[in-house]
Amino acid sequence: MINISVIIPSYNVEAYIEDGLCSVLEQTQAPLEIICVDDCSTDNTVNIIRKFQAEYPNRIHLIINEKNMGATYTRNRGLAVSRGEYVQFLDADDVLLQNKLEYQSQKIIEGNNNPDIFVGSCKKILLDKSVRYLIFEERDPWCALIDSKLGVTSANLFKREKLIEIKGWADGLQSSQEYELMFRLLQNNARIQFDQTILNINRERAFGSITKTNPGEMWKRYIALRIKIYLYLLDKNSLTLERKQTSVNIIFDAIRFLYEYDPKTAIEFHQKYIVRIGKPSVTLSSSGRYLTLYKLFGFKCAQVLARLSKKELLFN
Repeated sequence: MINISVIIPSYNVEAYIEDGLCSVLEQTQAPLEIICVDDCSTDNTVNIIRKFQAEYPNRIHLIINEKNMGATYTRNRGLAVSRGEYVQFLDADDVLLQNKLEYQSQKIIEGNNNPDIFVGSCKKILLDKSVRYLIFEERDPWCALIDSKLGVTSANLFKREKLIEIKGWADGLQSSQEYELMFRLLQNNARIQFDQTILNINRERAFGSITKTNPGEMWKRYIALRIKIYLYLLDKNSLTLERKQTSVNIIFDAIRFLYEYDPKTAIEFHQKYIVRIGKPSVTLSSSGRYLTLYKLFGFKCAQVLARLSKKELLFN
């Protein structure tokens, strides 16, 4: 068994925090500690945590930020006082299945490679109550990073020592937080272990998410990080053909999504990046038909035609 610290950042999650805490308290392998860090909630979140803390005084620790500082700062406060060999970050609106910590702990022991990131899979419940299963197959970690297939925050376990080494989460980031973190971990030779067993549930929220309040800015950050990864691999002479084509495809598709919110910037990004680094190939988001239009008429025209199409499936 390995020691695991659970860190739960919270901000105005009174509707979710009880489920999250119960899912940790009911684990078949008890964590070393449960560290709740509240980011100055204005609802009943803190009172709910205090109620649990009174019932489990030796298991739950509560830290309250002096002012609202954001998710990355809040996670780092928990990380700074944690003592476990591994860290389970649990977003307050997510829940762990009952055997998550025991199962992943055992897999780490059996794998005998002391991973810095244990990549887990998860079930995601969307706003319309539909369900997506995010299964992260074993592959080249750099391609998985570029393609957003290196897990999600609550599904993964992280080696605490390695997180401290890279100084934790980047303060102030509004999106792409976990992938920026994992980029720096891979830069520091992080060892990766993949697992396809679904052991947590992520719940999408209508409020408190940049993907809902400002999707254009989210896509800009997403693209900027992938460009940074591409340039790093290029500089290190580590840009294999697979990594290069994965980068081109992912960046191109992201620029297409950005076009829906900010056409001018999307066109600028296309000219600045895609024209220089390579040609996109067929993906789930960019079909062969769309790419034919793109080759014939260029990016802007292909996007306009895709918008005008009565059936978007002709192009996507």
